[in-house]
Amino acid sequence: MCRSNATFIVFSLFLIFFCDTTSSECIQKAPCICSLSDGYYYNLTALADEKPFSANNINWTVYFHPCTNVNMTVDSNAKCPKENISLCMVPSSNNTKILTGTAEETKMKLSYNGKFPIFEIHHNDTKMIINIVCFKGDKTNFVLESDPIPANNKTYSFQLTSPYGCRLHQEMGLSTGSLLVILFFVSVGVYFIGGIIVLKALRGATGWEMVPNHDFWCKLPSLVRDGVVYTFNCCRADSYERI
Repeated sequence: MCRSNATFIVFSLFLIFFCDTTSSECIQKAPCICSLSDGYYYNLTALADEKPFSANNINWTVYFHPCTNVNMTVDSNAKCPKENISLCMVPSSNNTKILTGTAEETKMKLSYNGKFPIFEIHHNDTKMIINIVCFKGDKTNFVLESDPIPANNKTYSFQLTSPYGCRLHQEMGLSTGSLLVILFFVSVGVYFIGGIIVLKALRGATGWEMVPNHDFWCKLPSLVRDGVVYTFNCCRADSYERI
């Protein structure tokens, strides 16, 4: 008994963990779109039409353009590579190399605690994490949160606050199954109501005679019963065996 109870507890914990992990995933549909299993989704595609956002601190000046790659040729970021990129980190010191990232290297998913979405960029041995924060205003802001600590940690953290970073609810239309159910009940209604009207008007039927094919519907319960009995008897008719 104890062993079976322990097995049940372990199995229950596995299901809880699996369901929680599955529900906390945000499946990426496009460079700036990911959807949740509960019908909600995040969509920052509108930021693709914006100019690159910039942030800076003592050590870095960072330019970021979500969703698509662009030529970073605005303001004073002439040090950024000419090719199409999505993120460019220009160091204040000439002893540190310029860091870049592309839209193809960017993955949109939920944070480790599942509370908000993030952009995660992996470029060579460097990781850039952009935390996306829902902001109800009308302006998008980009901030470099901190340099890597300790020095050998090559992970950089940013924050992007934007009205486009809020969770949205997907408008769900009728599924194929729902349409088939509606079509079925409409067909049944037309069949019975239309049949009753026709039989009453043309033949003067009354009572059960107004039901279309009333003989079949009267025999249907007994036919179903015979079918069930036949199935449970392993598809053998007792009457034939007795003969």
